[in-house]
Amino acid sequence: MNNTIKIVRLFFLCLFVLSGCSSATVNHALKLNESPSKRFSLGVNDSAIATISQIEFESRIEELKNSLSNDFSVEQHSYFIIVSNLTASETEKVTSGTIDKAVDCFYNNYFNAKPSEPTTIFLFKNDETYRYWAKKLYDDDDLSRYGYYKPFAKTMLMNINTGTGTLVHEMTHALVRYDFPDIPSWFNEGLGSLYERCSLNNKQILGYVNWRLPALQDAINDMSYTSLDKLLKTNYDEFYGNRSDVNYAQARYLCMYLQEAGLLKEFYKLFRDTYYDDNTGKSQLEKITGKSLPELEIQYLTWVSSLKYE
Repeated sequence: MNNTIKIVRLFFLCLFVLSGCSSATVNHALKLNESPSKRFSLGVNDSAIATISQIEFESRIEELKNSLSNDFSVEQHSYFIIVSNLTASETEKVTSGTIDKAVDCFYNNYFNAKPSEPTTIFLFKNDETYRYWAKKLYDDDDLSRYGYYKPFAKTMLMNINTGTGTLVHEMTHALVRYDFPDIPSWFNEGLGSLYERCSLNNKQILGYVNWRLPALQDAINDMSYTSLDKLLKTNYDEFYGNRSDVNYAQARYLCMYLQEAGLLKEFYKLFRDTYYDDNTGKSQLEKITGKSLPELEIQYLTWVSSLKYE
């Protein structure tokens, strides 16, 4: 199929899917717990002072040490409690090379509000210990092989043997909840999954093409793709339902499209600050790009179809 035919097909695909958009509204938000009054400051970034109770850290650390075997280290670090059965040097490599760099990038690029509670990050050395402790501590057994985030437990469990991409993805969720607590699922997962494959240099984070691309391109080619308008209006259950793989991919590459246009940071801040004017993000997208959503969608689909995953 030559490029002209592909573009024409994408144009008519947009017209087709936009004619059947859902009217659902985004209504999912992560609710934050009340925090103790005795607090101290963590000076990772001065733009918005973080305050986490030392009592909270100490209580959680004691609880963890009483629950775990002796081969785990449990240390307070920045906004986190790092629990690891890696060697000390391996733990330090992940902490300084990924966690600290990601925090610097997120607060330089996106977030203002700092955590008011510590998040626990488990770094498991292999799949066996990851699955054993997920079951023992949380009775979880239907697991991603890479890792996952339990928002209401304020805990991340990472099979670090698979790499650090999922760690950065889940850190996005763990930190954004304090800065944009009403963030809708499509943008929460779009931003998080964008950083499954990324660089963290000079306090700048950039996402790259990854394994989610083929699912989106297949959906475009077989006409099962749904419109951006429908994606933006998905609620929690719809986003994580039976089309979640395509929804993740579509949201990820919308974020990457904005990144490549130099608009993602600006869009994040505008959407956060005007969420109650439009909780889907549609009007904010149109304002940032200077295009109507149908016009934006045609360009987005053409761009996605040009990408290659190698």
